[in-house]
Parts: sequence; C-alpha cells; structure tokens
Amino acid sequence: MAFFNSKDLMENQVYKEVLPTSDLFKLPPIFCQRNHELRASKVAKEIAKNPFLPTGLEIALVEYPNGNREIANGNTRLYIWQNFDEFGVNAPSHLLTTTYKVCNKEDARRIYESFDSMTATETSKHKITGIYRQLGLTPSDRTIAMGMVGKAFSYGCVGYVDEDGETLNGKEMLKNIANFREELNTLDSIGLGGKSLKGQPIIAASLMVLKKYGYNNPKVKVLLKNLKNGTPSNYDQGDYYIINELPTRLGDTWGKTDGNSMPINLNHILYCMDKFIDGEPIQRFSKVVNTYYSNFWDA
Repeated sequence: MAFFNSKDLMENQVYKEVLPTSDLFKLPPIFCQRNHELRASKVAKEIAKNPFLPTGLEIALVEYPNGNREIANGNTRLYIWQNFDEFGVNAPSHLLTTTYKVCNKEDARRIYESFDSMTATETSKHKITGIYRQLGLTPSDRTIAMGMVGKAFSYGCVGYVDEDGETLNGKEMLKNIANFREELNTLDSIGLGGKSLKGQPIIAASLMVLKKYGYNNPKVKVLLKNLKNGTPSNYDQGDYYIINELPTRLGDTWGKTDGNSMPINLNHILYCMDKFIDGEPIQRFSKVVNTYYSNFWDA
C-alpha cells in the first residue's frame, strides 16, 4: 500500500461511513478471520455490561479493487448482534465504519493483523483458527477447533522437508498447517482426549507419525485409537508404554512443553510409536531414544 503523504491520497485509500448494522450483516468476515464463534459467549457478556460504548460501535472493513468488502475488525460483535435469540444482546441500528482500500489479500491480512497488534486480543490459538478459515479447514474436535495445537505444530513440523524442498522451522504456522492439513484432519476424525491422546507432546508426535507413515495408515490409526481409549495391545508394546510407563519414567517432565521438556517427551513418545508401528516389543530404552526426535525425519 502507498505511503500516505497527502490528504488526497489518504482520502482515496481510507474513508468513513455510518452504515445500517443490517447492511454489515451481509458482509463476510475477512478471509483469515479467527473462529470468532468460539469466543462469542464470553464477549456477549462484556457487551451486555457496556452495550454502546463508542469504541464498540466502530467496525473496520477492507475493500478490494473489484469493490468486494470484508469485515476486518468487529466480526465477533456482529455475530453476537445478528444472533439475538442465542445471546440476547440488542444490536445498534447503525455503526461507524472505516474502510481500507487494499490491492490484494496480503494487504488485507496486514490490516487485519494491525488490529491484533493494537488490541493484543489475538492470541496464538486465535491466529491458528484464522489459518483454518483461510485453508478451508473445519475441524470438529474442540481442542483442534479452538486452535489449541500451537506447540504441537511448532515442534512437530521442525525439520520436515515439504514438496518444494523447503525445510520447515516450525515458526511459520501457515506453512505448518498447510503441510500437515491431511494429518490434522485424520487426528480430528479420531478425536483428541480419552486416556492418552491429549497434550501437546502426544499431539505433535501423532501428527509426525501420520505424516511419515501416511495419514490413512491403518496401523497408525489403531495406535492412536488405542491411546485415546486407553486399551493397549500388550504390556510390551509401544502403546502400553505411552499409557502406563512414560508418565512415571519422565516424572515432572511428562506432558510439559518448555524447550527442555518437549524434546524429551517427543524422544520417548516417537520411539514408542515407531516400535508399535514396526510390531516390535519394547524391552528397554536404548541410547538411540535420546536423539530420536531430532533424527525422526532423517531415519
């Protein structure tokens, strides 16, 4: 976008209007919008306390060269007002809108993220749900749908080489999720929770084995379902060790996601998962387990 160095240029790029709220109901959320429906109940309670504060009556739009517009800021409020039967919050008749003209989706994203920066309301999990929307993903598992998989992706994708030959560093969440979308869909279809298919280390390891051995691999699916149901195949198999042995073996480190604990968790979980997939019993943990996570994509 051009630098605003004159009044005319600014007026050509940004303009304000007072519009009927009913007109704004017809506009879609910005393409990368987080899942605002998940947090609507909490926000509705706040709006009910202060229904018409001036800042709550301002909405931001982006407008593309073809004239199409999307809501860049205010989607949660509009959703609450539009669904009176669910939230009981009356909508104002009109809203003050600021419309930013953009050249493309990248410009639109920067506008959207600028509101994130100013308000500090967009957490990591909210950004993930925005990526879901952008990629057309509609997970049903609550943990996944709410974007509470950030650490799993940040660690699980490190070192994976994508189809373009680029090695993922785990930091670029859009690339992480785009590369692991089918694996995420499989995990979502199984559903997280139960006895042991939960927690960031387990989720990360699950995504990794689904990617390495195939998201439709029947043995991997059996493993993940065994972990969820808490029904290991045998006492010397990897699923049994994950459910019954690792929590004790790793002690206070188990399930934690700090920079020291997460790799240790992944070393052991991935080792156990591979043993199960290979059909090999576990008799002891060899030294190879100490570097299992860092070598996983190379093996």
